[in-house]
Amino acid sequence: MVEIQNPILNDLFAKIQPGYTMPIKFDISGTPADKLVHSQSQEVLQPNGDLLVQIKDSPDVDYTLSHELMHMYLATSGYPQVQYHLLTGTPEIDKQHYATATALSTAALHAVVAEWQRAHGFLGEKQFDLLKKGFAAAIPPEPAGGDNLVIYRSLSLFDHMTLFVDGGTDAQKAQWGNDFPQAYPLAQDLYQTLTQKALDTPFAYRRAVVNLFARFNALVQAARFQPLDNDEFATLPPVLSQRQLRLSLNQVFTLKHSAYRDRQTKQLAYVALGKGDRQNAFVLPLTDTSPAAMQSLYQQPLGEILDQYHIDYSLR
Repeated sequence: MVEIQNPILNDLFAKIQPGYTMPIKFDISGTPADKLVHSQSQEVLQPNGDLLVQIKDSPDVDYTLSHELMHMYLATSGYPQVQYHLLTGTPEIDKQHYATATALSTAALHAVVAEWQRAHGFLGEKQFDLLKKGFAAAIPPEPAGGDNLVIYRSLSLFDHMTLFVDGGTDAQKAQWGNDFPQAYPLAQDLYQTLTQKALDTPFAYRRAVVNLFARFNALVQAARFQPLDNDEFATLPPVLSQRQLRLSLNQVFTLKHSAYRDRQTKQLAYVALGKGDRQNAFVLPLTDTSPAAMQSLYQQPLGEILDQYHIDYSLR
């Protein structure tokens, strides 16, 4: 186990630990690689209850540690973390939902993380060079004539672009356009969707992810791939005002009897869709669905329901 040496990261960690119920420990090991990849860090819950942040083979420990700590900080600061409470009935389709919704929401988080890292001196030319090497090793250029990996390349490139100011230099963009003639336009479109407005609050971040889900569907459909309805399948916990918590459930959300099954009850799920954005904000594992019970639920204050079912949410 090691102690954090950098004073900026120590201050950040001091803000994070109170948000976790278990002690957070750190382990740094391995031989520094010649590239940076985000898989060089992971969080592992230990048998004794500690949460161990493992950093292995990183050529820049402060970069990797600051990246991991910022993810943890955002998770404890109200930035919604995508959840999965539903089943389509086809495991392969479930996996496609998981992969795309996770990729899009994580890329949006990376934009927030990278901005903080640049502002605090953890992400500069040295790190950019190492990140470029990591990306090049993981994502080879498109073959002549293309292949069936265009969506994977698009999401990977989009995520990579969020690490750079303005989504990359002119030279980088030209290179990506040359190396990824099919994937780059899709990645660029997603980046523009993400950066239309600042991501400076949990509410703004959530709104951006909802927009990404919708834009991604439009892009894949235009590219003649099957769109995915992550607006219903993926749960993005809500960011609410105190006023909204006092309103009745049916004033803020539409409760949809979904065609998907609840992972918990294995019954057809009841999904709360936002009145404004139609995004899955939470899933209620209801057992009594009689007309009287449902009418009572609709009129119940939203805050009481969220507390009763231990639903994650953030305050605006």
